[in-house]
Amino acid sequence: MNTPEGSSAAGTPSTISLDSLPVEIFLMICERTDADTLVRSLRFVNKRFYDIISDTYRWKKRAMRTCNDCDIPFMMTENYNENTFNWMQYAWHTEVEDSCWSEYETKTTTTVFSGAHFSEVDAVLMAKDGNHCFSASRDRSICLWNTMDTVENPVPVVHKVDSHLGWVWDLGIYDDDHFLSCSWDSKVKLWNTSNFMPSAQPIHTFSTDAAVLSITSKENFIAAGLYTPKIIAFDPREPEKRLFELLHSHSRSIIDLCLIEDYYLVSMSEDKTVSIYDLRKNRTVKAMLLSIKSSRFPMCGSYYDNILFIGDNRDGMYWLDCSDGLFDVIEVVNLAKPINDNVRNYKLNCIKCTNYGSIMTGGNEGAVYILTPTNPAKVIAKIQHSTSSEITSIDYQNDTLVVGYVSSNVQVWKKK
Repeated sequence: MNTPEGSSAAGTPSTISLDSLPVEIFLMICERTDADTLVRSLRFVNKRFYDIISDTYRWKKRAMRTCNDCDIPFMMTENYNENTFNWMQYAWHTEVEDSCWSEYETKTTTTVFSGAHFSEVDAVLMAKDGNHCFSASRDRSICLWNTMDTVENPVPVVHKVDSHLGWVWDLGIYDDDHFLSCSWDSKVKLWNTSNFMPSAQPIHTFSTDAAVLSITSKENFIAAGLYTPKIIAFDPREPEKRLFELLHSHSRSIIDLCLIEDYYLVSMSEDKTVSIYDLRKNRTVKAMLLSIKSSRFPMCGSYYDNILFIGDNRDGMYWLDCSDGLFDVIEVVNLAKPINDNVRNYKLNCIKCTNYGSIMTGGNEGAVYILTPTNPAKVIAKIQHSTSSEITSIDYQNDTLVVGYVSSNVQVWKKK
């Protein structure tokens, strides 16, 4: 008996193989599917989907639709090659960040940690496991929080009240098992993360010559930026010995430090300059003024894929091309000034870029801005809690954003 094509003799439709579908159907499905589903799921359904979804040209075309002719920092570096650039990663990150943060009220959960600190929280830090964060305060204490905690009025997992003898100003991850703290007591301390408790003692304490405002590190290397124009480096294997001291790179205090590709130490100073020290050559290879405007100086920096993003004490963001040690300013982005009449000038206290899709900033307006890494920058979201005050610090890891406030609160947003 003859049966219509696509049905069985019993009258039920036969199964059509996905591999037999015309390519136009695959393309239409991909065009109408979000990037996260394409990358994480649909790409692995069969070989046809994998080949189409892995096509670099299609991702580039998809990404450029969202750019709207804006300047993109990652495409302006000396090392950029459009034939080798990871267009899938770029388009995926862009769509995921925009989708989440533009609807953060429904796509994230938030928890406020309050009551433990009684003074300004000047530093926050996500732990490597993504489920805990640290906060450090001018009350000289360090708290460890469970970012998965959704109970009302959560208490810290650990509250170490005597971590330092002065304001705790900065925190940093040393490796998977250790973190760093620095203070106005002129000390840098290395702590064991898994054994951190109220009675814990630091593994090592490094002494400096003045209050420590900033720290950065890699394996067997810790650098401390001081309230004086000095940077001191240590090796944890010889805690009593200083690797080197940089005395002439700046004329005022060191506000922030960044390590680029493990061998460029970038320092940002209140003297309005940025200095680059090559750890391999043991010398400063570049120093620059970011702006000729006398009132501006760099406050914070964050590195991702050959670009160092620097925020200043007003409303400026600078893109530095770090390709092959260039450290050239390729763009200056003027951010939208706050509408709050009580804020005379917008100050960027902290900046974080962790992928191609967004830059996170916080400042004296008390709002976290999620921005596109473009010029002009598009505001994906402005996140401002009703109890928030000036933002001092932010960190972001494993889909979790943690924010520290002058009010002594810590707040966490976690993607669902």
